Amino acid sequence: MTDDEREDLIHEIVSRPYRKVISGDDIDGYLAEAPELPGCVTAGETVEEALVMLRDAMEGWIECALVAGDPIPEPEAMRLSA
Repeated sequence: MTDDEREDLIHEIVSRPYRKVISGDDIDGYLAEAPELPGCVTAGETVEEALVMLRDAMEGWIECALVAGDPIPEPEAMRLSA
């Protein structure tokens, strides 16, 4: 798989309907998590920043899984509709 193909695959997987959980507040900042991707957690000063950081974290998580040959969980919404 070329780097471009891997990059395209990562973007395709990230665009799937994974749950994104945001918690926190304006004072302490926001924690963002993709619960279906174990350990995929990040933070930001605003909700918007936390979501941008989460997309980055998800891309990194998925790339690491692909390189290691580990399975990538399907989003819960896709599992329930199948």
